[in-house]
Amino acid sequence: MTRSRLQPTTIHGMDGDHGPFDVPDFWRASAFSLPDAPGQTLFTETQFELPLINHHLDTELQLPDLDDFQFGKLDDLHPIQEPDQALLDDLETSTTSQSDEFDDLWKLDLTTPAEHVSLRTWEAFSRQDHTELPISYLSDAGPRAFDALQPDDTNVLQSAFALKCLALLGLGRSSTLFQWKKEDKTFVTSLDNVRLSGLSSTSFDSLVQRLTAVGCAFVELRNFVQSSYTNKNPLAARVALATTVQAVLEALDQNLSDGVLTATSCLQLLARFEGPAILLSEMKKLVSATSFASTDAAFLSACHEIIGGFTNACSPFQPLHTEILNQVSRPWFQAICQSTGLTHHHFDLPVRDDILEHSAHISADDSSQITEIMAGLSVLKDSAPDHPLLYPASWGVDSLDLDVSDTAVDFDQIVDKANKYQQDLLLAISKYNKGDSKSQEVHHKPCSDHLVSEQLPWSLDENQQAYFEDVGMQFAESPDTTADTSGIRRLTVEILEADNNHERSTADLRHLAKTTLHHLKPYLCVQSRLLNGTLLRLLFRQFALRDHITLNHSFHLLGNGLFVQHLTNALFTSETNARGLRLDNRSKQWPPASSELRLGLMGVLSEAFGSNDIPGNLSFAIRELGDEEIEKCLDANSIHALDFLRLRYEAPTPLNAILDDNAMARYDDCFRVLLGVLRMLHFVTLLRSTAQQKTSSPASQAFAHEAWSCVSGLASYFFDIGVGGPWTEFQRTLDNMEANLAREDEEGSFGQHVSFGISHLRDRHGDMLDTIRSRLFLRSRHDKVRSCIEDIFGLVLSVQVETHDEEVLWQHRSELRELIKGLESTLNELTRKIGKKKVMNQQDRDDVFAVEVLSFRLGQ
Repeated sequence: MTRSRLQPTTIHGMDGDHGPFDVPDFWRASAFSLPDAPGQTLFTETQFELPLINHHLDTELQLPDLDDFQFGKLDDLHPIQEPDQALLDDLETSTTSQSDEFDDLWKLDLTTPAEHVSLRTWEAFSRQDHTELPISYLSDAGPRAFDALQPDDTNVLQSAFALKCLALLGLGRSSTLFQWKKEDKTFVTSLDNVRLSGLSSTSFDSLVQRLTAVGCAFVELRNFVQSSYTNKNPLAARVALATTVQAVLEALDQNLSDGVLTATSCLQLLARFEGPAILLSEMKKLVSATSFASTDAAFLSACHEIIGGFTNACSPFQPLHTEILNQVSRPWFQAICQSTGLTHHHFDLPVRDDILEHSAHISADDSSQITEIMAGLSVLKDSAPDHPLLYPASWGVDSLDLDVSDTAVDFDQIVDKANKYQQDLLLAISKYNKGDSKSQEVHHKPCSDHLVSEQLPWSLDENQQAYFEDVGMQFAESPDTTADTSGIRRLTVEILEADNNHERSTADLRHLAKTTLHHLKPYLCVQSRLLNGTLLRLLFRQFALRDHITLNHSFHLLGNGLFVQHLTNALFTSETNARGLRLDNRSKQWPPASSELRLGLMGVLSEAFGSNDIPGNLSFAIRELGDEEIEKCLDANSIHALDFLRLRYEAPTPLNAILDDNAMARYDDCFRVLLGVLRMLHFVTLLRSTAQQKTSSPASQAFAHEAWSCVSGLASYFFDIGVGGPWTEFQRTLDNMEANLAREDEEGSFGQHVSFGISHLRDRHGDMLDTIRSRLFLRSRHDKVRSCIEDIFGLVLSVQVETHDEEVLWQHRSELRELIKGLESTLNELTRKIGKKKVMNQQDRDDVFAVEVLSFRLGQ
């Protein structure tokens, strides 16, 4: 860097000859400074009042020289002497007398009247002759003086009469002054321009408005209770809410009546209604939120949402709302207990399938568990109608106590009861598995006056007999009492009294989670565990689930080699003396007649299975097709020529819970594709054997080899990767299930190693079928791949290798190669689309695997 760059740049024309940042003389004095001459400073010289100190200030305040400074000699310290006692006595007397004088200074003589002394105003202190004038306040003169100053057009009411009318207004009752108007749904005054003595018209109107809102809430809630009881088809939860609302209103009425009717002032009256007004407002919100619910589940969901809002707002009535929620949930709780087999009390509840519909008050896991238990019990009733899980009382097992629905019950106590329930059920299941008989059922004791069916004038079957026995027992029992609402009344009164005494309890924000379902979970877990273990053992051991699954794999998925051989001979054989449809030689009269089809396929299934008694009534049938699909079937040379043929299978109970309609539909989709592949394999095999003859031309041999290589590669992928892989993995899963069940039997436990049920097994079976369908390119995302494969099959079926025109055959081989390249390009395009995704799911990964394997099989 040069020297010139270190020098500041001079800018002329600014601040004289210097730039704005140039300081030519740093030590130059400011233009605003004063000269240093005496008397010219800003601060004057300090002059002290003591001349002696002022003249000698410099010498007196100088510090000593540290170099030659020395300390002087200190005087000897004398020992401490004890003070004379007489001197101490004199000192104490003197101090006491002085203290008494000071104490007298602050003493105020209130007994002796002072003359000309006033402690009210400052004027009395400043002026001795000041005389205080008497002060007059309007309120000191009483309400009459205040009423006299009000306008003459208002009517003044007496306090005692008006307060009673206002109290009745707040209670929602008509009085002389306020009448309920049904059309307007509010209270109206019978007199105009009235006010209470001692209040202005504005204050009185405000008082009336606040009490009218409370009274209208009373009336609205009473109407809700009455309409709920008179409804012909009410919801059980709505009736339960009406019962709790009625209990709250009765408690409020009883708590308020004594206090508000004896109130001596409007402020005291408003204070009495402060807490009840909050409670009534919340009850109105609860009724309004549930007014449009059409099912018990939706009703309870609305209740949970609105009461959850009260909890978040720290409502003082939170314990009361929790108890109301328990009471309202009781009918739903009873329905859940009945549906899950936890209790066998016969409640007067409608049988509904929507008890879990729109259930926002329970989690998805709990809803799924309840649904699975209900489905499992339905399966168990069909397969083992006398099982202890269905009728535990018949095996000496006590059913669920209804006090579980009360949140006041200790949760540990409920867990202990659930464990006892599990032990009793395990013992009963053990007896049932050993073939022991039921225990004596206490509910059906024979009576001396009991009439059996033979003694009645008509004949009854077993179900009718049981029905009439239940009816007789219900008439013999004492009538059911109304719902116990004492807890609702008690909580209402306690909270109101605490509010009046200004005693607010700490809000428990977790209390809302302690609902009836929370207390029911231990029983539901026990029921689910035992039910799942029982059903899995029944499916695998008694009803041979694996045999039925293997049957569908053997026939629908062409896993039985003997069936494939017989089916190939029945459909594609070209021998004239053989029995079959001879599809290869059929150019006309296709599809065959039903009699010809039945004759051609006769014995195929039975010979492959080894018996005529095939499980599930497995048989050939005609598939229902649309008009467009029927047109494709009419061409015998089309790959869709056999789309009309299907296998019909009906799973017996309870296996239909696994092999349901959805599963059989997926089996049928796979059979339809695999049957076409089987035809192609047969066709290219004949094509290759024909081309290998000595008279065959090189073009026919080349095309036959190309077609056989492509079709065999596709067929090996379909059968080995498409079907074989998922099937082997599913069989491994079933092996683990059975091994764990056997391990539990050895340990004498249920649900320790196999904790899932029928739904899990059905899902695993469905996943296997979905994987097979995906690898057979039967999903909508595989439309282009499936179209390319069908084009290849169609070209191969259309070529006649017996033709002597070699040029045509060479042209067909070129077309076939182009179609194979198109298939490979489509497969690569599919993987490119999947590769662009940030996160790949299981189906994406399976597609990538399928493309890689198929590309290898095609020889890419």
